[in-house]
Amino acid sequence: MSSAKPPKALLNLQRTSVLLADADMMGQSIVVQMLIGFGARTVARCDEIADARRHLTSQPYDLVIADPASFGPVGYDLISWMRRELPAPNRHASVLIITGHTESSRIGQLRDSGANFVVSRPLSATVLLERILWMSREKRPYVETLHYVGPDRRWRDVPPPAGTAGRRQKDLEVAARIAAGGEMNQTDIDLIMNATA
Repeated sequence: MSSAKPPKALLNLQRTSVLLADADMMGQSIVVQMLIGFGARTVARCDEIADARRHLTSQPYDLVIADPASFGPVGYDLISWMRRELPAPNRHASVLIITGHTESSRIGQLRDSGANFVVSRPLSATVLLERILWMSREKRPYVETLHYVGPDRRWRDVPPPAGTAGRRQKDLEVAARIAAGGEMNQTDIDLIMNATA
């Protein structure tokens, strides 16, 4: 009998189409090998921004993995362009950033461009797998405003601070219902309880 523990999660990317945008050919090869190990059969490799844009405008992808820093300053515009200029489904594709440039200003820039998740290099297969699993189970709503397009940047679902109207549609609906004399539902109560816990 084997005493091996069963895997925590099973993942097979066999039906997932992946676009990998990375100007570093060695880093690109490492990530491709990891993806193949997870069962991926469709991985488009791009080592130039123009090539990545061409792929994104010509066929749908479920997952985009990119290292914007590898392309220089223009690399940081790829995700914003994707979120704002492309039609669905690529506009809404999950975006995982892998980068060795993790200063807080860069992370903020990537988050504000619409990336789902940012992972620092060097990257292990375990970390890549965990982040792809996390994104596949992610429940954050997709937001489109004048200044931001992408997954909701808030990680926790808590009500707005006291004395503020809130910016989410749900915040506004709850405030309007309560102002009109309506009662809070269980979801509203749970949000308040979680915020004070």
